[in-house]
Amino acid sequence: MRRLLALAALLVPVLVSAACSAPQTTAVPAARSMVYGTLVSSAERSAQEEQAGVTAAMVELSWARAEPAEGRFDEDYLGSVRADVDALRATGRSITLGLGLHQSAPWVAQLPGARFVDENGDVSDEVNLVFSQRTRAAAEQYVAKVAQVLDLSSVDDVRLTSGGLPEVLYPGGGNYWAFDENAQGGPDLPASMPPNPLPGWRPGAGGADETQVREWADWYVGALDDVVVWQIGMLSGLGFSGRYEILTPGVGVRPGEYSAAIRDGLPQGLLGGGAAWQQFYERLPRRPDVTVYVSSVADGSGDDDLCRPEDRAVALDSSEVRNWSAARWQARLAQEYGYPVAGENPGWHQSDALDRSYVDTSDSGMMARALAQARACGFRSFYWAHAEQLWDGTVPFAEYAARIAG
Repeated sequence: MRRLLALAALLVPVLVSAACSAPQTTAVPAARSMVYGTLVSSAERSAQEEQAGVTAAMVELSWARAEPAEGRFDEDYLGSVRADVDALRATGRSITLGLGLHQSAPWVAQLPGARFVDENGDVSDEVNLVFSQRTRAAAEQYVAKVAQVLDLSSVDDVRLTSGGLPEVLYPGGGNYWAFDENAQGGPDLPASMPPNPLPGWRPGAGGADETQVREWADWYVGALDDVVVWQIGMLSGLGFSGRYEILTPGVGVRPGEYSAAIRDGLPQGLLGGGAAWQQFYERLPRRPDVTVYVSSVADGSGDDDLCRPEDRAVALDSSEVRNWSAARWQARLAQEYGYPVAGENPGWHQSDALDRSYVDTSDSGMMARALAQARACGFRSFYWAHAEQLWDGTVPFAEYAARIAG
């Protein structure tokens, strides 16, 4: 999905250019207060990472492994996750937790209303935690078990997504995924979700004026806010008192593009994934424990340009922002709505162009670019995706250690 967002917004030539041209890295001072981490951190390598200044560790669960059948939990698996958390914590590292809701067992997808449906009647592979209360209830049972085993007081940050996908998105393909029974006004729509303002209406089909189309688009993006707020409430109720990282990839559909899509009656495209980050963050309740989390730092967008002090004065609907990178754009949104910002680079095997940048250890490579963006944009934390690639020879851990120390 990150690849879809990056390529759809910018096209492959831009990514290739970003992978080959040199960024402005030399003039960027090290952000001494920024926390550095790895994703899916190795407990065996934790002491080495911590000694090198990589003080944040991330552990990701799998719902499928934890609860292979409804109500039947794999205690051995959950115990192994707890052991990893304890081992990472013992080396002095903070803990970030991925709930793994998107890694669900087949029984979840078989629940009524458990999968998204698009305007053509196609059914998603991903589980629908946006429009189905029954699916949310199943997730609540799983997360309650996780809280019981892991002790959420040992967790500093939790990564939040749309539930059925690894980031705050609908399924891909460019279609609109709000046509299951409940999204259309069925009885199992979560009580926190406002009703569909145009039940039966289909994007691109005409029959609605611009005001009505905007109301529907705002509702569609707002449903992603609702699923995030539901997870915050669930975790808070289980005693979690740390921070929430909201995983939003790419530049998405910026204000001018959002308005244009509405004027055109919502044709198939990037907005189908829900990635209108201005609308999303504007509607997200203001909380001091929420972090805008850019899950695509140095993805080639905007030629991986850097944040500048004067960005704060640039209006969100200015034509100037159209050429900004994902990191710069989302950092500007974080400023606008009063959130801290953090993030990670695209993982291994997102695209050929990004893979070439990933293994490039020069100042033109992904690591140098990502750290330059994170520092210039005032990130609270930056995670390298993933720890495995730092230790299996893909890119040397020593390079990461040297660059964060520089």
